[in-house]
Amino acid sequence: MTFLSTRRSISADSPVVARLRSLRDSYVLTKVMHWRMNRQTLPTWDIPAATRVETSPSGGVAFVFQGGGSLTAPQVGMLRALTEAGIHPDFVIGSSAGALNAVSFANDPTIAGIDRLEQLWMLLRRKHVALWSVRAILGALLGRADGLISNAPLRNLLMTGMVPETLDGTAIPAYVVTTDVTSGEPVVLGSGDSVSALLASCAIPGFYPPVEIDGRRLVDGGVAADVPILQAEQLGALVSYVFPSAEPSEGADLLHGPLQIALHALDHVVAATIRRDVEAARGAVHVMPVVTSPNTNPLDFNDTANMIEQGYRLTVKWLDEHAKAALPGLTPRAAGISLATSRA
Repeated sequence: MTFLSTRRSISADSPVVARLRSLRDSYVLTKVMHWRMNRQTLPTWDIPAATRVETSPSGGVAFVFQGGGSLTAPQVGMLRALTEAGIHPDFVIGSSAGALNAVSFANDPTIAGIDRLEQLWMLLRRKHVALWSVRAILGALLGRADGLISNAPLRNLLMTGMVPETLDGTAIPAYVVTTDVTSGEPVVLGSGDSVSALLASCAIPGFYPPVEIDGRRLVDGGVAADVPILQAEQLGALVSYVFPSAEPSEGADLLHGPLQIALHALDHVVAATIRRDVEAARGAVHVMPVVTSPNTNPLDFNDTANMIEQGYRLTVKWLDEHAKAALPGLTPRAAGISLATSRA
């Protein structure tokens, strides 16, 4: 009996083989790039001590930064667009990850400073802000720890030199919003240790442990004031430029994984607070365009470059369309404001 082979001989020069080689090389290159990026360490910046610049006695213009973890990356592009347009704040204020952007910018409110901030964002990976460990999770479940995640990686990030040692060491006044665990009220910090203040403002309840400052246990500022417009006005702001975090693009999977489910549930509470605060604002409020991203995880930094670019491009377009309105103090408070509410 004769058996006929069904195998087909394929020439080494055939298009099929060439395509397979191309796919293999592309896959290997992608793996190598991911490996190199994950091994990259964050640089340290030796930024000269800032000299406090003269600002409006009444507060005047405020840059207000919303929280949102990795989804606050667009704020870097927004900062560049406004700075290039000659719009400068008298002070900045932010919640959660937005507070990190606010304080970093206030430390060096120039294009060079924004370049450094963008460089930091491009290097960030989840390991720089959150490392899951069985030990930490077990400790939290057994009641021996106040958070599922250690804030040690985030502390190391904050100590790279992008923020000054104290909040009152910035070139322009900077304020960090936190939430008092006991009362649930917002606590605004404008002096004292920068790292402690920012760790507190980024401490998502249940995930990061609270931070004790002056006898108070403080957590994520976004719980009480995710977009701290009212706090900005209490500090003297007559005009507020709001820097929103990104929101999910159409079709993005919002409910994938326990962290995203928990944060999405918290978003509903935060959204109501944002609407209330915006409606209560008395000064002029300019909200920068909201960027969309397929990323819905505030600990995922894969879409950073795209979000920064979108933030810059959309804000430049917004400035072109609202050139007159963007001049501080010329227009009434904006209405119908829509803001993202992704936590962290």
